[in-house]
Parts: sequence; structure tokens; C-alpha cells
Amino acid sequence: MVSRFHGWCPVIRERSSSPGRRSEGRFRGSGPDSSFPLPQRRYFLNMPSPASEPTPPYQATAAWYDAIYQARGRDCHREIERIAPFWNSDGRSARTRSILDAGCGTGAHFEALAFHGTITGVDRSEDMLAIARRRGIARSVEQADLRSFSLGRRFDLIVSLFGVFGYLPDRHALREAMRGLARHAGDEGIILIEPPLFAEHFKPARRDRTVTTFDGGALERTAHARRLEDALEIEFTWVHQDPSSGAFRTIDERHRMLLLPSSLWLEDAREAFGDDFEISIHADGPIGRGLLLAVRRGGVSGSD
Repeated sequence: MVSRFHGWCPVIRERSSSPGRRSEGRFRGSGPDSSFPLPQRRYFLNMPSPASEPTPPYQATAAWYDAIYQARGRDCHREIERIAPFWNSDGRSARTRSILDAGCGTGAHFEALAFHGTITGVDRSEDMLAIARRRGIARSVEQADLRSFSLGRRFDLIVSLFGVFGYLPDRHALREAMRGLARHAGDEGIILIEPPLFAEHFKPARRDRTVTTFDGGALERTAHARRLEDALEIEFTWVHQDPSSGAFRTIDERHRMLLLPSSLWLEDAREAFGDDFEISIHADGPIGRGLLLAVRRGGVSGSD
């Protein structure tokens, strides 16, 4: 998202129910959700308090991540196609261009990015990275914190997509992570950061439901998003039916992301990247949520 590189840990509560108890409150209709139990809706009104020892994000749901977003119509090839014009004229080819996917998650963009260069992926979630490695596309995939990572090399193109930077806890951390990308940008290197959402584009809180299948069992995710000052808080409830036993597994998550106006993204980028970069904000981006572009000026190289 969501997901992806996570500086904030959601609450995850697991609940299981036996197949013998699932008849009460099923969904009506046909398709993969016809035998699904009605999700617990109480969390929409009474959000749970954070656990004393939060579980790392997507530790329990990483395997379901791609299935849900595919069901929602996500097209990673189209997303890369929309932003490729920002680097297509850099004088490099797919053979010579080095790409860093910062906050790569499950590596959903790897296949599309591979047409443009050699990929290195980093993310904080080892559970997501395990899926990214199995794709066998990236040159290397490493666990790292975007605020402090050091790979010992620089890249021609750095992308951080699908709101990864929104999971940083505050603006100080946001600037730290931007400096981390700057250290890894080569001469005339290009950095693209997709925010989770610009605050000026936020719409009133809404509830959302996605139903699909995973490994032969029904999978549902419901979401409730709301604004809390400069943050976007989203509560997810995931429900998966084991195709063999018929048992249901329910996992609740709370995600908190930065919700800043484009003016503050631009202000923080200018402070973090400094005069070595030309910085601009673009309204559309891969999926219409906007894009921050930073291009290192010629003759100035990164320090990593």
C-alpha cells in the first residue's frame, strides 16, 4: 500500500472460526463470497487500541496482498508506462540503466521495471521480500530501513511507489528517507516518489470491500479510512477461508500514513535534497495520486 515499506506497525489480531459455526451471517449471492461469514463490523465504530507489542506489518497478510490488489484492478505495467517518460530520455538503455525500487514490497513492479533496467529492491518487511525474491527478476532484494540504509552503490533511477513514504512516522523521518535516496542517486540520477495521497485530494471517510480467491479459498478485505489531522488511518479486516478445512481466519490491521498537502511534500523535498536536485510536483503519477520528481543536476554525484 498499501504497503509496502512500513515505518508504522498496525495492530494485527487473529481470529479463527470452525466450519461448523460459519452458517450464521453468511453473505448472500454467488461467486467466491457466497459462503463467506459477515465480517465483524464493530471495528468501524470502536477501533482497537494498539497492542503492547505490535506485529510487523503484513507479517500475517503478505501472501494475500497481491491477490487483493489484482482483484481491485491494479495494473503495474500501466503504472510504469505512465511514469516512464520521466526517464526515457536520460540517454540510457535497459542494458545500462540501474534501478532501485525503494520499498518494493512483494516486487509487484519488478516485471514492468525490468523492461527499463536492472533492478535492486529494498523493503523493511521480510515477509513481503520473500515474495519479491521468488519472482526471480531483481538483481538483488534486501531488507532495509529507508531512513538509514546504505547499499554501497548508486543508481540511475530510484522509484518509491504506491505510497511507501506515507508509512514513515513524521516529517522528520520523511526528510531522512529522502536524504537516503539522494545518497543513492548517481550523476543526473532521477528519483520518483509517489505519495499515498495529497491532503488536498482527501475525500470524506469511506468504507470499502474487496472479495476474491486465494489458493482456492475465498478472501475478503474490508477497509475503513478516516483522517486524523495530518494522518490517514485505515483499518483493514482480512478474512480467508481455508479450502481444505473450511475454517475462517480473520486478521485486523490498523495502518497510519502521513497525509500532507503537496506544498509540504515540496518543502520537505527541497530541504532534504538541497540545491543538488531539481524538484517538482506532478498531479497525476502512476494512479492519479500525484508524484514528486527530483533530478540530480549534472556533475553532482551521490555519496553512498
